[in-house]
Amino acid sequence: MLKRVAGRAVARPGMEGPFTQMTERLAVAILSGALPVGALVPNEEGPDGEGAASRTAYREAMRFLAGKGLIEARQRAGTRVAPRESWHMLDPDVLRWSLAVKPDEAFIRDLFELRFMIEPGASRQAAMRHRPEQLAAIRRALEGMERETPYTDANFAFDLAFHEAIFHASGNEALKALVGVVSTTLHWSLRTQSARKPEDFDQPLADHRRLLDAIERRDADGAATLTRILVADALRATLAALRGLDGNSTQLA
Repeated sequence: MLKRVAGRAVARPGMEGPFTQMTERLAVAILSGALPVGALVPNEEGPDGEGAASRTAYREAMRFLAGKGLIEARQRAGTRVAPRESWHMLDPDVLRWSLAVKPDEAFIRDLFELRFMIEPGASRQAAMRHRPEQLAAIRRALEGMERETPYTDANFAFDLAFHEAIFHASGNEALKALVGVVSTTLHWSLRTQSARKPEDFDQPLADHRRLLDAIERRDADGAATLTRILVADALRATLAALRGLDGNSTQLA
């Protein structure tokens, strides 16, 4: 039997139904270690003994999780949890599920290290290549951050839009393909900081404004430097917030 993490499965807002419930429950169980590598995946009778789930939903969930590298079918051995090296850890769904369980500081640092590797380059390219409408999209996102109350979902949405707009302005299709990883990590990171005071937002907002100014001036070096500052500050704030949590990390997913 599987146990729910913090008493519940972690689902995307607005997504319900047997397929989503089964998929989310199994994925979080695998990534939390409740279902260890090599374990037999429970059948469609329901992981918590809560009644039969739809066979169609179960089959769809199995195909979905197999596509993420989390499970594998073995001849005469059933469907089992795949080796960790098979997991598609940068898939946005797998990443979201990973962050839904108790965060591992080493993994968080790995994600921010990845951000350090790719985001300054995206900002550099955006400074050199942006078109007027792309710059306008970055500016609209910043204006939304200035308008909305700090550390709220509305503010977070504009913060995400700001960073996504920079990726799109980079003119690099390979970089744009990584925006899901950055957005998923950033959204989770922002939500860990929901308890911060509004005045704590003054410096991050000023740094975002400076980044926009550097991109507008086509100052590639300045844009890259400011992005490194933003990512470093975000890592410090995230780790500080995590160390102050009570362990119920699914609230942040």
